[in-house]
Amino acid sequence: MNNEETIEERLEREAADWFAAMHSGETTPELRQRFEAWLHGDRTHKIAYREFEQVYRDLDHVAVEAGVDVDGALVRQKAGWVELVAGWLRRPAFALVAAALMAIPVAAYLTTREAPGDLIHAAAPDYVTKTAEIRDITLEDGTRVTLGARSKIATAFTPKERRVTLLEGEAFFEVTKDPDRPFYVAAQDTLVRVVGTKFDVKRSAEIVHVSVLEGIVEVMKPDNIEKAIETADSSAFDKQILTAGERVSAARRVALPEARQVETAKPGVWREGRLAYEDASLAEIVADVNRYYDRRVRIATSDVGDLRSTIAFNSSEIDQFFDVIETIQPVSIDRAASGDIIIKRKR
Repeated sequence: MNNEETIEERLEREAADWFAAMHSGETTPELRQRFEAWLHGDRTHKIAYREFEQVYRDLDHVAVEAGVDVDGALVRQKAGWVELVAGWLRRPAFALVAAALMAIPVAAYLTTREAPGDLIHAAAPDYVTKTAEIRDITLEDGTRVTLGARSKIATAFTPKERRVTLLEGEAFFEVTKDPDRPFYVAAQDTLVRVVGTKFDVKRSAEIVHVSVLEGIVEVMKPDNIEKAIETADSSAFDKQILTAGERVSAARRVALPEARQVETAKPGVWREGRLAYEDASLAEIVADVNRYYDRRVRIATSDVGDLRSTIAFNSSEIDQFFDVIETIQPVSIDRAASGDIIIKRKR
Protein backbone atom coordinates (compact mmCIF):
# COMPACT_ATOMS: atom_id res chain seq x y z
CA MET A 1 0.00 0.00 0.00
CA ASN A 2 1.38 3.40 -0.99
CA ASN A 3 1.05 5.91 1.83
CA GLU A 4 2.88 8.70 0.04
CA GLU A 5 0.91 11.94 -0.25
CA THR A 6 -0.07 12.89 -3.80
CA ILE A 7 0.33 16.45 -5.10
CA GLU A 8 -3.45 16.90 -5.02
CA GLU A 9 -3.66 15.70 -1.42
CA ARG A 10 -0.84 18.00 -0.40
CA LEU A 11 -2.59 20.99 -1.98
CA GLU A 12 -5.85 20.09 -0.21
CA ARG A 13 -4.06 19.79 3.12
CA GLU A 14 -2.16 23.06 2.72
CA ALA A 15 -5.28 24.95 1.61
CA ALA A 16 -7.27 23.60 4.56
CA ASP A 17 -4.52 24.40 7.05
CA TRP A 18 -4.09 27.92 5.72
CA PHE A 19 -7.86 28.48 5.82
CA ALA A 20 -7.97 27.40 9.46
CA ALA A 21 -5.00 29.59 10.34
CA MET A 22 -6.42 32.70 8.62
CA HIS A 23 -9.82 32.28 10.31
CA SER A 24 -8.57 31.38 13.78
CA GLY A 25 -8.67 34.93 15.12
CA GLU A 26 -4.94 34.76 15.84
CA THR A 27 -3.51 36.16 12.59
CA THR A 28 -0.46 38.42 12.63
CA PRO A 29 1.08 40.57 9.85
CA GLU A 30 3.86 37.99 9.51
CA LEU A 31 1.38 35.13 9.16
CA ARG A 32 -0.66 37.04 6.61
CA GLN A 33 2.50 37.76 4.59
CA ARG A 34 3.43 34.06 4.60
CA PHE A 35 -0.10 33.12 3.56
CA GLU A 36 -0.09 35.54 0.62
CA ALA A 37 3.33 34.30 -0.48
CA TRP A 38 1.93 30.75 -0.55
CA LEU A 39 -1.37 31.77 -2.20
CA HIS A 40 0.26 33.70 -5.03
CA GLY A 41 3.28 31.44 -5.39
CA ASP A 42 1.45 29.09 -7.74
CA ARG A 43 -1.90 29.18 -9.54
CA THR A 44 -2.77 25.72 -8.17
CA HIS A 45 -2.55 27.12 -4.63
CA LYS A 46 -5.23 29.69 -5.37
CA ILE A 47 -7.49 27.08 -6.99
CA ALA A 48 -7.12 24.74 -4.01
CA TYR A 49 -7.83 27.52 -1.54
CA ARG A 50 -10.95 28.66 -3.43
CA GLU A 51 -12.23 25.07 -3.50
CA PHE A 52 -11.77 24.72 0.26
CA GLU A 53 -13.57 28.03 0.82
CA GLN A 54 -16.53 26.57 -1.06
CA VAL A 55 -16.36 23.41 1.08
CA TYR A 56 -16.49 25.56 4.20
CA ARG A 57 -19.50 27.51 2.92
CA ASP A 58 -21.27 24.23 2.14
CA LEU A 59 -20.47 22.93 5.63
CA ASP A 60 -22.00 26.04 7.11
CA HIS A 61 -25.35 25.11 5.55
CA VAL A 62 -25.42 21.55 6.87
CA ALA A 63 -23.65 21.85 10.21
CA VAL A 64 -26.65 22.62 12.43
CA GLU A 65 -28.80 19.77 11.14
CA ALA A 66 -25.92 17.32 11.38
CA GLY A 67 -24.88 18.38 14.87
CA VAL A 68 -21.43 19.63 13.84
CA ASP A 69 -19.92 22.78 15.35
CA VAL A 70 -17.89 23.95 12.36
CA ASP A 71 -16.83 27.31 13.81
CA GLY A 72 -15.87 25.74 17.11
CA ALA A 73 -13.74 23.17 15.34
CA LEU A 74 -12.09 25.89 13.31
CA VAL A 75 -10.92 27.60 16.49
CA ARG A 76 -9.85 24.38 18.25
CA GLN A 77 -8.13 22.65 15.34
CA LYS A 78 -5.41 24.60 13.53
CA ALA A 79 -4.40 21.77 11.18
CA GLY A 80 -5.57 18.43 9.80
CA TRP A 81 -8.74 19.85 8.33
CA VAL A 82 -8.91 17.40 5.43
CA GLU A 83 -9.10 14.46 7.83
CA LEU A 84 -11.57 16.29 10.08
CA VAL A 85 -13.98 17.04 7.21
CA ALA A 86 -13.66 13.47 5.95
CA GLY A 87 -14.68 12.24 9.41
CA TRP A 88 -17.75 14.47 9.40
CA LEU A 89 -18.79 13.19 5.98
CA ARG A 90 -18.77 9.64 7.33
CA ARG A 91 -21.56 10.59 9.74
CA PRO A 92 -24.88 9.43 8.24
CA ALA A 93 -26.77 12.53 9.37
CA PHE A 94 -24.16 14.85 7.95
CA ALA A 95 -23.98 13.01 4.64
CA LEU A 96 -27.76 13.03 4.20
CA VAL A 97 -28.17 16.69 4.98
CA ALA A 98 -25.19 17.62 2.83
CA ALA A 99 -26.65 15.73 -0.12
CA ALA A 100 -30.02 17.40 0.34
CA LEU A 101 -28.49 20.87 0.41
CA MET A 102 -25.93 20.51 -2.35
CA ALA A 103 -27.73 23.12 -4.49
CA ILE A 104 -27.94 25.79 -1.80
CA PRO A 105 -24.78 27.72 -2.72
CA VAL A 106 -25.88 28.00 -6.34
CA ALA A 107 -29.44 28.95 -5.39
CA ALA A 108 -28.22 31.52 -2.90
CA TYR A 109 -26.00 33.11 -5.53
CA LEU A 110 -28.78 33.28 -8.12
CA THR A 111 -31.26 34.83 -5.71
CA THR A 112 -28.95 37.35 -4.01
CA ARG A 113 -26.78 38.69 -6.82
CA GLU A 114 -27.13 42.47 -6.99
CA ALA A 115 -27.20 43.14 -10.73
CA PRO A 116 -26.91 41.22 -14.02
CA GLY A 117 -23.32 42.34 -14.58
CA ASP A 118 -22.16 42.10 -10.96
CA LEU A 119 -19.61 39.33 -10.28
CA ILE A 120 -18.71 40.46 -6.77
CA HIS A 121 -20.37 37.48 -5.04
CA ALA A 122 -18.22 35.07 -7.02
CA ALA A 123 -14.93 36.46 -5.72
CA ALA A 124 -13.17 36.08 -2.38
CA PRO A 125 -10.56 38.65 -1.31
CA ASP A 126 -6.86 38.05 -1.91
CA TYR A 127 -5.77 41.26 -0.19
CA VAL A 128 -7.44 43.04 2.72
CA THR A 129 -6.63 46.15 4.77
CA LYS A 130 -7.84 47.23 8.18
CA THR A 131 -9.16 50.61 9.37
CA ALA A 132 -6.61 53.38 8.61
CA GLU A 133 -4.23 50.89 6.94
CA ILE A 134 -2.77 51.73 3.51
CA ARG A 135 -0.88 48.93 1.81
CA ASP A 136 1.31 48.63 -1.31
CA ILE A 137 0.99 45.40 -3.30
CA THR A 138 2.83 44.15 -6.38
CA LEU A 139 0.78 41.76 -8.51
CA GLU A 140 2.25 38.89 -10.49
CA ASP A 141 2.49 40.95 -13.71
CA GLY A 142 4.38 43.77 -11.97
CA THR A 143 1.33 46.02 -11.60
CA ARG A 144 1.47 48.03 -8.40
CA VAL A 145 -1.68 48.47 -6.33
CA THR A 146 -2.05 50.77 -3.36
CA LEU A 147 -4.96 49.47 -1.30
CA GLY A 148 -6.79 52.07 0.74
CA ALA A 149 -8.02 51.71 4.28
CA ARG A 150 -10.60 48.97 4.99
CA SER A 151 -10.53 47.71 1.42
CA LYS A 152 -10.60 44.32 -0.31
CA ILE A 153 -9.59 43.11 -3.74
CA ALA A 154 -9.59 39.74 -5.52
CA THR A 155 -7.27 38.96 -8.43
CA ALA A 156 -7.44 36.56 -11.38
CA PHE A 157 -4.69 36.39 -14.02
CA THR A 158 -4.69 34.23 -17.16
CA PRO A 159 -2.55 34.23 -20.33
CA LYS A 160 -5.24 36.35 -22.04
CA GLU A 161 -6.33 38.82 -19.37
CA ARG A 162 -5.61 40.40 -16.01
CA ARG A 163 -8.52 40.99 -13.67
CA VAL A 164 -9.02 42.65 -10.27
CA THR A 165 -12.33 42.83 -8.44
CA LEU A 166 -12.72 45.70 -5.98
CA LEU A 167 -14.93 44.18 -3.29
CA GLU A 168 -14.80 47.07 -0.88
CA GLY A 169 -13.11 50.44 -0.42
CA GLU A 170 -10.56 52.05 -2.74
CA ALA A 171 -7.48 51.13 -4.75
CA PHE A 172 -4.97 53.00 -6.89
CA PHE A 173 -3.48 51.11 -9.84
CA GLU A 174 -0.17 51.59 -11.68
CA VAL A 175 -0.69 49.04 -14.44
CA THR A 176 2.23 47.38 -16.20
CA LYS A 177 1.79 47.73 -19.96
CA ASP A 178 0.88 44.55 -21.82
CA PRO A 179 -1.06 45.13 -25.08
CA ASP A 180 -1.75 41.40 -25.38
CA ARG A 181 -3.37 41.18 -21.92
CA PRO A 182 -5.81 43.99 -21.07
CA PHE A 183 -6.20 44.85 -17.39
CA TYR A 184 -9.74 44.91 -15.95
CA VAL A 185 -11.12 46.22 -12.68
CA ALA A 186 -14.68 45.20 -11.77
CA ALA A 187 -16.67 46.96 -9.04
CA GLN A 188 -20.42 46.38 -8.63
CA ASP A 189 -21.85 46.58 -12.18
CA THR A 190 -19.04 48.79 -13.49
CA LEU A 191 -16.06 47.52 -15.49
CA VAL A 192 -12.81 49.39 -16.14
CA ARG A 193 -10.48 48.37 -18.98
CA VAL A 194 -6.90 49.59 -19.53
CA VAL A 195 -3.63 48.42 -21.08
CA GLY A 196 -1.19 50.44 -18.98
CA THR A 197 -1.96 53.56 -16.97
CA LYS A 198 -2.41 55.07 -13.48
CA PHE A 199 -5.92 55.41 -12.11
CA ASP A 200 -8.06 55.20 -8.97
CA VAL A 201 -11.23 53.21 -8.31
CA LYS A 202 -13.40 53.74 -5.25
CA ARG A 203 -16.48 51.73 -4.36
CA SER A 204 -19.21 53.11 -2.09
CA ALA A 205 -22.62 51.66 -1.29
CA GLU A 206 -24.26 52.65 -4.58
CA ILE A 207 -21.59 54.43 -6.65
CA VAL A 208 -18.24 53.52 -8.21
CA HIS A 209 -15.87 56.47 -8.73
CA VAL A 210 -13.12 56.17 -11.35
CA SER A 211 -10.49 58.88 -11.81
CA VAL A 212 -7.37 58.95 -13.99
CA LEU A 213 -3.91 60.29 -13.15
CA GLU A 214 -2.11 59.17 -16.33
CA GLY A 215 -3.08 57.48 -19.60
CA ILE A 216 -6.47 56.43 -20.91
CA VAL A 217 -9.15 54.41 -19.12
CA GLU A 218 -12.31 52.88 -20.55
CA VAL A 219 -15.27 52.71 -18.14
CA MET A 220 -18.29 50.67 -19.16
CA LYS A 221 -21.53 49.13 -17.91
CA PRO A 222 -21.93 45.74 -19.63
CA ASP A 223 -24.99 43.58 -19.06
CA ASN A 224 -22.66 40.73 -18.18
CA ILE A 225 -19.17 41.50 -16.90
CA GLU A 226 -17.88 37.96 -17.43
CA LYS A 227 -18.98 37.93 -21.06
CA ALA A 228 -17.57 41.41 -21.65
CA ILE A 229 -14.15 40.26 -20.46
CA GLU A 230 -14.25 37.00 -22.41
CA THR A 231 -15.18 38.68 -25.70
CA ALA A 232 -12.93 41.73 -25.12
CA ASP A 233 -15.42 43.70 -27.23
CA SER A 234 -16.72 46.91 -25.65
CA SER A 235 -18.36 48.35 -28.76
CA ALA A 236 -21.89 47.39 -27.68
CA PHE A 237 -21.67 48.77 -24.14
CA ASP A 238 -22.48 52.09 -22.55
CA LYS A 239 -19.02 53.53 -21.85
CA GLN A 240 -16.92 56.61 -21.19
CA ILE A 241 -13.29 57.16 -22.21
CA LEU A 242 -11.37 58.97 -19.47
CA THR A 243 -8.03 60.74 -19.87
CA ALA A 244 -5.69 62.25 -17.29
CA GLY A 245 -7.50 64.52 -14.84
CA GLU A 246 -10.98 63.17 -15.59
CA ARG A 247 -13.44 61.36 -13.36
CA VAL A 248 -16.74 59.53 -13.69
CA SER A 249 -19.11 58.47 -10.90
CA ALA A 250 -21.11 55.42 -11.94
CA ALA A 251 -24.27 54.82 -9.94
CA ARG A 252 -25.48 51.24 -9.78
CA ARG A 253 -28.15 50.27 -12.36
CA VAL A 254 -27.96 53.76 -13.90
CA ALA A 255 -26.42 54.75 -17.24
CA LEU A 256 -22.94 56.25 -17.11
CA PRO A 257 -22.84 60.05 -16.77
CA GLU A 258 -20.46 62.23 -18.76
CA ALA A 259 -16.88 62.37 -17.53
CA ARG A 260 -15.88 65.57 -15.78
CA GLN A 261 -12.58 67.32 -15.18
CA VAL A 262 -11.09 67.11 -11.68
CA GLU A 263 -9.56 70.48 -10.86
CA THR A 264 -8.36 70.24 -7.26
CA ALA A 265 -8.62 66.65 -5.92
CA LYS A 266 -5.71 64.85 -7.62
CA PRO A 267 -6.50 61.14 -8.17
CA GLY A 268 -4.81 58.97 -5.56
CA VAL A 269 -3.78 61.80 -3.24
CA TRP A 270 -5.08 59.72 -0.33
CA ARG A 271 -1.90 57.61 -0.71
CA GLU A 272 -0.07 60.56 0.85
CA GLY A 273 -2.42 60.62 3.83
CA ARG A 274 -4.64 63.39 2.49
CA LEU A 275 -8.35 63.07 1.72
CA ALA A 276 -9.37 65.66 -0.89
CA TYR A 277 -12.81 66.22 -2.44
CA GLU A 278 -14.21 68.43 -5.17
CA ASP A 279 -17.98 69.01 -5.11
CA ALA A 280 -18.44 65.68 -3.32
CA SER A 281 -21.53 64.63 -1.37
CA LEU A 282 -21.26 64.45 2.40
CA ALA A 283 -22.32 60.79 2.10
CA GLU A 284 -19.22 60.02 -0.01
CA ILE A 285 -16.91 61.90 2.35
CA VAL A 286 -18.31 60.21 5.46
CA ALA A 287 -18.02 56.77 3.82
CA ASP A 288 -14.29 57.46 3.41
CA VAL A 289 -13.96 58.85 6.93
CA ASN A 290 -15.36 55.60 8.31
CA ARG A 291 -12.52 53.69 6.65
CA TYR A 292 -9.90 55.79 8.45
CA TYR A 293 -11.56 56.64 11.78
CA ASP A 294 -11.88 54.39 14.83
CA ARG A 295 -15.37 55.68 15.72
CA ARG A 296 -18.44 55.18 13.56
CA VAL A 297 -19.69 58.31 11.82
CA ARG A 298 -23.34 58.42 10.78
CA ILE A 299 -25.47 60.83 8.78
CA ALA A 300 -28.85 61.48 10.37
CA THR A 301 -30.91 62.01 7.20
CA SER A 302 -30.47 61.59 3.45
CA ASP A 303 -30.79 65.33 2.78
CA VAL A 304 -27.71 65.89 4.94
CA GLY A 305 -25.88 63.21 2.99
CA ASP A 306 -26.71 65.06 -0.24
CA LEU A 307 -24.95 68.26 0.86
CA ARG A 308 -21.92 68.90 -1.35
CA SER A 309 -18.50 70.25 -0.38
CA THR A 310 -15.02 70.94 -1.71
CA ILE A 311 -12.75 70.11 1.18
CA ALA A 312 -9.41 68.52 2.10
CA PHE A 313 -7.99 67.19 5.38
CA ASN A 314 -5.42 64.70 6.66
CA SER A 315 -6.66 61.15 7.19
CA SER A 316 -4.82 61.13 10.52
CA GLU A 317 -6.65 64.25 11.70
CA ILE A 318 -10.30 63.36 11.16
CA ASP A 319 -11.45 65.53 14.08
CA GLN A 320 -10.53 68.60 12.03
CA PHE A 321 -13.03 67.49 9.40
CA PHE A 322 -15.88 67.73 11.92
CA ASP A 323 -14.89 71.28 12.86
CA VAL A 324 -14.68 72.39 9.24
CA ILE A 325 -17.88 70.74 8.02
CA GLU A 326 -19.80 72.29 10.89
CA THR A 327 -18.54 75.70 9.70
CA ILE A 328 -19.19 75.39 5.97
CA GLN A 329 -22.46 73.43 6.04
CA PRO A 330 -25.74 73.83 7.97
CA VAL A 331 -25.00 70.82 10.16
CA SER A 332 -24.15 70.05 13.77
CA ILE A 333 -22.02 67.26 15.22
CA ASP A 334 -23.60 65.07 17.89
CA ARG A 335 -21.26 62.81 19.86
CA ALA A 336 -23.53 60.05 21.14
CA ALA A 337 -23.01 58.11 24.38
CA SER A 338 -22.51 54.97 22.29
CA GLY A 339 -19.38 56.50 20.81
CA ASP A 340 -20.97 57.16 17.41
CA ILE A 341 -20.64 60.58 15.81
CA ILE A 342 -23.86 61.75 14.16
CA ILE A 343 -24.01 64.56 11.60
CA LYS A 344 -27.39 66.29 11.76
CA ARG A 345 -28.99 69.26 10.04
CA LYS A 346 -28.57 72.35 12.17
CA ARG A 347 -31.79 73.63 13.70
